[in-house]
Amino acid sequence: MAEYQQTQTIDAPAENVFAWLSDVGNLPKYLPPVTGASIEGPSAEGAPGQRLRATLEYPDGGSFDSEGYFNVDEGARRMEWGAEVQRDYSGWLTVAEADGNRSEVTVHLSFGPRSAEPEIQEEAPEGRDPLEEGISATLESIRRQIEEGAGKVQPPPPPPGSEPSTGDNPAVVDERPSDTPQT
Repeated sequence: MAEYQQTQTIDAPAENVFAWLSDVGNLPKYLPPVTGASIEGPSAEGAPGQRLRATLEYPDGGSFDSEGYFNVDEGARRMEWGAEVQRDYSGWLTVAEADGNRSEVTVHLSFGPRSAEPEIQEEAPEGRDPLEEGISATLESIRRQIEEGAGKVQPPPPPPGSEPSTGDNPAVVDERPSDTPQT
């Protein structure tokens, strides 16, 4: 299993940071590939929280909708998410008090053998780790949004033709190539 984790200090109280991050409507403001997100009801049996539907966009303009679970524990200031069925992908985010009015946001991703992680790493240019870059862009986007009211940071683009394979991914519920109009 591949694990990725990074932490970013934010100049804002942990309570305020977590409240903003755990609002599903804000996911597109800080997650690089996400352009839309909504809660669709309860998660699949055995999965925590609620079912999240997210629209993700390829660098070339195509997009797809994916579903998974999304769970918020306000008391622990922790969010968890992942695939509901047949995929080994999950993650969590915590917000902790730091010194003064500062907080620390930690993002952790876990990829098992049935995840897209091996494919993502295989297609990455030598010397680059797109998953580490994605976490860095996410954390910088969070910092910019909360501290500056600035926009989302995009990680460096992948090489042409290296979009994620969605054909055998059961979490993908609708795929729209770049030449298909979005509704």
